[in-house]
Amino acid sequence: MEKLQLREEILSRMELPVIADRQYSVQEFGVVPDSEEIQTVFLQKAIDTVNEQGGGRIVFPAGSYLTGALHLKSGVELHLESADTVLKFVNEEVSLHYPLVFSHWEATPCYNFSPLIYACDAHDIAVTGCGVLDGGADREHWWNWHHQVENAWSSNRRDLQLEDRKALREMNENGTPVEERVFGDGHFLRPNFVQPIRCKRVLLQGFTLKNSPMWQLNPVMCESLTVDGVTMSSHGANNDGCDPESCSGVHIKNCRFDTGDDCISLKSGRDRDGRIANKACEYVLIENNEFADGHGGVALGSEMSGGIRHVLAMNNRFSSPNLTYALRLKTNAKRGGMVEEVTLADSVMDHVHGAAVHGTMLYEDGRNGEYLPVFRNIRIENITAHGGDYGIFLEAFDEVPITGLVLKNIVIDGAKKMIRCMNWKDPVVENVVINGSHFPRPISVRITDIPRAGDLCHARAELCDGVGECRFTWKYCGKDGVWNVFGSGQEVEIPADACEVQVSVCDSQNNMEESIVYRVLSEMDADCKTSDRNVSRRLWCRGMLEKVQPLSTEPITREKLAKMMIPLMETEDKKEAAAATPSCLETALRQGFLKREKDGSLKPDGVVSRQEMATVAMQACGVNYRNASSTMPVCEDVGMVDNNYGTNVARALYFGFMELDGAGCFRPLEPVTEQESAVILNRVADFAGI
Repeated sequence: MEKLQLREEILSRMELPVIADRQYSVQEFGVVPDSEEIQTVFLQKAIDTVNEQGGGRIVFPAGSYLTGALHLKSGVELHLESADTVLKFVNEEVSLHYPLVFSHWEATPCYNFSPLIYACDAHDIAVTGCGVLDGGADREHWWNWHHQVENAWSSNRRDLQLEDRKALREMNENGTPVEERVFGDGHFLRPNFVQPIRCKRVLLQGFTLKNSPMWQLNPVMCESLTVDGVTMSSHGANNDGCDPESCSGVHIKNCRFDTGDDCISLKSGRDRDGRIANKACEYVLIENNEFADGHGGVALGSEMSGGIRHVLAMNNRFSSPNLTYALRLKTNAKRGGMVEEVTLADSVMDHVHGAAVHGTMLYEDGRNGEYLPVFRNIRIENITAHGGDYGIFLEAFDEVPITGLVLKNIVIDGAKKMIRCMNWKDPVVENVVINGSHFPRPISVRITDIPRAGDLCHARAELCDGVGECRFTWKYCGKDGVWNVFGSGQEVEIPADACEVQVSVCDSQNNMEESIVYRVLSEMDADCKTSDRNVSRRLWCRGMLEKVQPLSTEPITREKLAKMMIPLMETEDKKEAAAATPSCLETALRQGFLKREKDGSLKPDGVVSRQEMATVAMQACGVNYRNASSTMPVCEDVGMVDNNYGTNVARALYFGFMELDGAGCFRPLEPVTEQESAVILNRVADFAGI
């Protein structure tokens, strides 16, 4: 469906709430502006009374109003009359002020603390006006219940929420009746700010949200939801902006997102619960919004077990360098579900931190599951963007490649890496320019063997789908320091006098990529007798070892590990590290390959644990997954893996960089040896294409 046709189809499904033409002031119900008393009882009485009288608008004049949870009823509109109207939600005695209700927590049904503004099975409801909703969350209230793992080297602090989150996940997987999924008092699942459930004709318009305990707007299974001109400004952990879950008919427009997590995240249930409910999030129009800060601008998932479809995001502006991804698809093999018929168009991304477009099936649980998700019929067109680790990053499992992908009229500059295209099937790539390079084109090329004089050597290129025939060109450098072309094709014989060798790949449009320069193994090095000689030789040829030598079974030092990783560094840092100016260890720290010790020191003679090595591998492999989650690996000793390393341990195992031992254990706290490090980095270098 063309975008304008899709827009009209979505709008045809939208209905605004019908609110009776009656107006009431909260003061008529005993509410006193700027009172230091908590006024929940009076405010709820106003809502109940207006509902019983057939509905109408309840007006909050200028002033501050202290309250606990408010439960909206059919036909009622809460109107914040002035910019000086502040509805302040209390953050003490939470069991008293936020009583247990049926709710959804991270797309899983349960009984929990009431959302701050809540409705269930209502129709024709609204919250409007230019005032402020203040959720009262801060470092000492609500936000301190959860330690967010924001990056690869986050600290390992206590997470009060973790055990309850795990328990709810297990209840989901085991099919525990919802009535038995009771949290609230004595537990640490933070409530969402605004959560209408199974409601029809919902309007949220004009107000500002701040200091949310959890997700800010989380409509669940609603029909005809309009979010218009709302400012979401909250930077606690998991402070998503607007997360419509299994909703049908959604219009998000003219909003400003400045959030601590995804700005918009479309969802449709998690895992078993979501597959059983099987209710898609569909017919969603996102237009004319400003995305100032957050993980993803427009995100789809990861809770998408019921499917997400018929989504159009157009004429939006992504304006902050802190925004990680503009369009973000995220799921895994526990979710299942399908993302289809999605269009991102006609938008400007002034600056992004991670990638303009990012999609992965390796979010959280990754491949650890039996329900493979599907990405299909995704169209991205008329986009300009600047910055990021990648221009475009889209990957899928081998079994379920991305199909129906269209990339058209896209210009991206300033990206560190241009593109990752893992398992795309028959994409349409037209007029796509990243860092001045036109796509489709070759992405990288490497030598797959150990280059040795007189032996056959093979090259492998990574190509963007649609490139067609490519030609390979080989050149070598002898002792005279002169480079000479000597062969073509993917297989050549290395000249007898070669000291270094390099291969390039070129398509029919003369788009070319070159490999790194490989050292050629000498006869003396070839005769070196070591049990791990192929790994040692391969690393030496890549410039990752100073000489071919037996590898020690003693723990590797941080400085030695940093030296091995020099060829994996970005170009300028690679030159600096090779020159030891300032030091390769400091350069590795700047690249994010390693972290400083707790006392801030470099500790060059320090050792690296296996769980730290998993993060080293994921940081060095060229595929940096920002916003690391709190998932854990599948291994017998998972209880010994620190939470902040769990995600990267799971990913390092999935990509084959590291392995479990014969007993199924990871041994996370053991120091990694020089021999193990060499094997791991050899695999990482293969993956990184060098």
